[in-house]
Amino acid sequence: MSAVDAAVTAATSLGVSCDDPVVLHDGSNVVVHLRPAAVIARVATLTARVRPGVEAWFRRDAAVATHVAARGVLATRSLSPAVSVGGHVVGLWRYEPHDPAYAVTPAEVAARLFDLHVALSDFTGPLPRLAPCDDVRRGLPLVTAPAPVLAVLRAEHDRLRASVASLPVRPLHGDAHPGNLLATAGGLMWNDFEDTWLGPLGWDLACLVRSSRVDGAAAVAAYPGAVPADELATCVELRELLGVVWRFVLACRFPQRRVAAEENLARWLAAR
Repeated sequence: MSAVDAAVTAATSLGVSCDDPVVLHDGSNVVVHLRPAAVIARVATLTARVRPGVEAWFRRDAAVATHVAARGVLATRSLSPAVSVGGHVVGLWRYEPHDPAYAVTPAEVAARLFDLHVALSDFTGPLPRLAPCDDVRRGLPLVTAPAPVLAVLRAEHDRLRASVASLPVRPLHGDAHPGNLLATAGGLMWNDFEDTWLGPLGWDLACLVRSSRVDGAAAVAAYPGAVPADELATCVELRELLGVVWRFVLACRFPQRRVAAEENLARWLAAR
């Protein structure tokens, strides 16, 4: 069963009428707008390959979004628990009309991220520790590279894991780049809490630094609160390492991306 078929089947089983599904995004997950319903389906594809029990990630998304929304932060809303259909894990969310061309400013994303962190500060639900490190560890076997290069990647993972484990932690968005901040009629709305974890504040700011959608340095400077430079540097390094590995994960499903993954790995090695 295809991801789209699984999305439609899951929606239909819950009474959602859909005769015009449209794929909005096909990457780590497949995201489908179940038109004409105002419903989005997220179907785990590559995430299911590197995240055993991916249903827990979808449940976490729903719980965190509900929590921050109750504290006044705009967040996408889950419509049902994740279900398994045809070998796929599917979650349903409310579709929020938004402007994908809207260019968020550094000040806007910094302010909205600070508001989100305040709302998350009293979240007591279960959250993983060292989640990006676990993604790197599980993704490393999918990297196609000579043994000496793989050894370098493993050593870097081990070094960064130890460094991050020593830092103070708090609930984070986990993937706080501007692509997860939707420009809706009601304001900027946070989306996709699947990667929420207990980690250092520098991680969410590193997501901004490494984003191509905003001036990351300006966004970090506008964030109301300072992060130690060494913490931010460590988190940026981990974000870069995750990017190197995740491109190979994507290439498992999209072979045409393998050359770009190898080129990115070469740039990473050259910069060391």
